[in-house]
Amino acid sequence: MKRLLLFILVSQLAFAQCVEPIDGSVIKESVIFCVDTYDIPNGISISADNVQIDCATSVLRGILGQSEIGIRVENAKNFTLRNCNLMTFNQGLYLKNVTHSLIEDNAFLKNRVGIRLLESYENVMQDNSDKSYQVPVSAISSKFNIVMLGNRDIERSFCEVNACNEYRDMNVCVSGDFYCSDRCNSGNDDDCVGATPATADEITGSVVEKVDVETRIAELEQEVKEIVAQKEVPAGPVRADSSVPLGAKLLFYAALYFVAFIASFLFKKK
Repeated sequence: MKRLLLFILVSQLAFAQCVEPIDGSVIKESVIFCVDTYDIPNGISISADNVQIDCATSVLRGILGQSEIGIRVENAKNFTLRNCNLMTFNQGLYLKNVTHSLIEDNAFLKNRVGIRLLESYENVMQDNSDKSYQVPVSAISSKFNIVMLGNRDIERSFCEVNACNEYRDMNVCVSGDFYCSDRCNSGNDDDCVGATPATADEITGSVVEKVDVETRIAELEQEVKEIVAQKEVPAGPVRADSSVPLGAKLLFYAALYFVAFIASFLFKKK
């Protein structure tokens, strides 16, 4: 049964309907390009999340010295680009405010800049080849990206805040870079303050903690009152003990009465 399902899935992929890229078009859903060479001097744009483009080794060509961008991706997450040959653009691939995307198995040929990153984070670019005139990758305000080209190494300051030429574990929860990863929160990244709402557990925990504090204060106040009361209770008996006991008083009065009786008897006898 599993093999049958796998065969059906593979068959559907193999016979999936391909489309031809249209110059200047905006793509909002996943597509597979029919294999060919396409002149798109105005490029194509992607403006949605979770879009996958498979060029199937097609060539997307601009006009050398005139065409600005081959593929433009802006304000998107989880974008995927595979098997494309982008050539003779000022910038082959342009990513602006793009996160968690995968760029793999592409070729950037005779562009001024192969890939341009602007305010883009946590993207993976692997197994691509580049023969651009100026630089393979250029980045502005972009961090935590992984870039590995198949035919050359990347150097320069770009690699200080991005992983170049190999996978590298990076701490993405860094305060002060104006980026809040979905792996971070306000507790480990100041940039997430006000950006990521607290979870229900965090809210419940805060309330419980507040109630515990108030309850503890009330308990402490009660303990103080009990301690004060305990100190005041012995005060009465201490003052009573400092006076003459009742038995002593009776004995004293009896003695006085006896002395008075004797004195009166002696006085009458005289």
